Amino acid sequence: MSAPVRIGIIGCGAIAETHAECLSTIDGASLAAFCDTEQARAAEFSRKSPGSYAVDNPEAIFADDSIDAVFICTHHESHSTLAVQAATVGKHVMMEKPLALTLSECDRVGNAVEKSGIIFMVGFKLRYYPAVARVRKFIPRPLVSIAQMMDSRWPDDFWANDPLKGGGNVLSQGGHTVDLLYYLNGSEPIRVYAEGGNFTHKGMDIVDNLVGTLQFANGSIGSFVQGDSGVTPFVSKFSFQLLDGTKTAHLRNRLKTVTFFDGTDVSIYEDPDEYGFMEEDKDFIRSVQLGQPPPITYRDGMRATLVLLKALESLRSGKPENIVL
Repeated sequence: MSAPVRIGIIGCGAIAETHAECLSTIDGASLAAFCDTEQARAAEFSRKSPGSYAVDNPEAIFADDSIDAVFICTHHESHSTLAVQAATVGKHVMMEKPLALTLSECDRVGNAVEKSGIIFMVGFKLRYYPAVARVRKFIPRPLVSIAQMMDSRWPDDFWANDPLKGGGNVLSQGGHTVDLLYYLNGSEPIRVYAEGGNFTHKGMDIVDNLVGTLQFANGSIGSFVQGDSGVTPFVSKFSFQLLDGTKTAHLRNRLKTVTFFDGTDVSIYEDPDEYGFMEEDKDFIRSVQLGQPPPITYRDGMRATLVLLKALESLRSGKPENIVL
């Protein structure tokens, strides 16, 4: 049996709490350390994991040779720096999305991962939803995809609305939308055209709502709507529709429900709850134990950020922008 993977969690917010709960039940995972700028918060996490310790500086975790891997669950602006530091000392990384907020930061992470050879996984949990797997089997090659991730208006003082800390709704959450579109299409996005702007947070230097059109290398097309103009009760925050010329599938209800139409008959599949965190964490632990690449790598994180940045560039130029990963 492989030795337990000793883990340090950096950033002790709500997402970190979910990961900690999952990891505490996964065979082969051992929660060893917690870090947060508010050490009392890290200590609160540590109390739930006997034998672990709490610090307010990630350097202590990076210097601990007994720790094998880190979960980076901090504000977005620190992602690339922490990832590079972890790679430099040979610690494997599970990174919450987005990989970074700029392409140069993504490149820094990619170069560090390639140089160090660490296992690096990005947390695109939507790929793990059972309904998503059923849709991929039902429509393996969509012709048209329509994606929507719309929130209620984010508070002005929400940290993810800060241009530097979070980048606003489009950059903060759009990675999930873009990655799932890529995953469902099974093809690289090659061009994007977008319209949008600041609709719900006037005076803030962010793009909070955007509509984009994507061309994929295999000839399929997709659209994505990202923002915080309001939740549609019927479909919920998440809505993904796939059409292949005969069959259609519509994921909704936070991706717990999917309606299938085979051209003649309609059927509905429903999950009782949302799944994703547990399965992605299991995959990460398994990859570390086996020394194998994870199913979602830094390149997936880079692709998602690149598409969004090119969409913002299209917004400024008024023209379609090519995407080259």
